Amino acid sequence: MDEEKAKELIRKSYDMHFHIGPDILPRKYTVEQLIAEEKGNIGGLVLKSHSFPTIALIDGIRQDPELDLIGSITLNYFMGGFNQSAIYASSVMSGEQPIVVWLPTIHAENHLVQNKSKYEIPPEWIKDPTFKPRYKDNLRAIKVTDWAENIIRKMNECLETMAEMKCVLATGHVSWQEAEKVALAALDMGIPTIITHPMQRDIAMPLDVQVKLAEKGAYIEYCHIMYLDRDNPGDYPLAEQVVCMEEIGADKLVISSDAGQCKNPKSSESLGEFIGLLADNGMDEDVFETILVKNPKKILGL
Repeated sequence: MDEEKAKELIRKSYDMHFHIGPDILPRKYTVEQLIAEEKGNIGGLVLKSHSFPTIALIDGIRQDPELDLIGSITLNYFMGGFNQSAIYASSVMSGEQPIVVWLPTIHAENHLVQNKSKYEIPPEWIKDPTFKPRYKDNLRAIKVTDWAENIIRKMNECLETMAEMKCVLATGHVSWQEAEKVALAALDMGIPTIITHPMQRDIAMPLDVQVKLAEKGAYIEYCHIMYLDRDNPGDYPLAEQVVCMEEIGADKLVISSDAGQCKNPKSSESLGEFIGLLADNGMDEDVFETILVKNPKKILGL
C-alpha cells in the first residue's frame, strides 16, 4: 500500500487494544504523552490496563475531535475479579460512550498456567530492582467456567451488568474454550464481543471456532505486536494469518496494535507496519478500511 494512502487510512482508524500507563508493567505513554504523540495520526484508541480502570485517566479529555479515547476495565484481581460495581462505575463515568470489559488477563488460569515463571508477574518483565514480585501459588487463578464447563454465576452477573450498561466484551487471556463459552453467552445477550488475539500460542483457538464465533456475530482480533514480539522467527507466519483472516471475513475482523510497551512502536506506526506486512503477504488492500475503521466504529456504536 502507498505510504501516504496508509497514513490517511490510519488517521481514521481505531486501535481497539492499546496499553497505557502508569501501570504495574512498564508502559511507553501516559495519556498526556499519548495525546501529544498521536493527535492527528489516528482516529481513536481503546486504552487498556491490566490493573486499573482507564476511564479514570481520560474522563473529561476523551472527546477531543482529533483523538477519541475509549476507557476499559480488565477483570483481574487488581479490580476485584468479577466486579459488577467496577463495570458499573466505569460505564457511568464514560457516559454515552461504551467501555470495553476484558476478561481476566494476567490472573486468568490459562495465562498463569502458560506463564512458566513461578511469579504472577515475572521480574524480568519489569526490570526494576525495587519491584516486589508475588508468587503464583499465593493466588487463586481465575476461571470463567466451572468444573462442568458452565459459566460461573459471578461471570453471568457481570454479563448482565455489561448488557445493561451497553459495554463491549473482549475475551482477554482465558482459554479458547472459556472464551467460546462466554462469547456465545454475551452474543445471546446482545453484547458486542471481540475475541482477543485468538492465534496467540497461549490461547490457540482453532480457526473453525473463530469462524463459528464470527458467524454468530463476534469480531475476531489479530494484533501486530504479537508478531513483532514473537519468541521464535517462525511464530505467527504472516501468510498463515492472512489465510485465517480471509476465512473469517473482513466484516467480522479487527486488527489492533496491542502496543504500548516501552520498546514497541506507537499505535499509528504499529498499525501502519501491520497493514503493510499483511498486504505484502496477500491481503486485499480494499478490506483495510473495513477492519480498521468501519468495524471498530460499529463495535463502539459510533
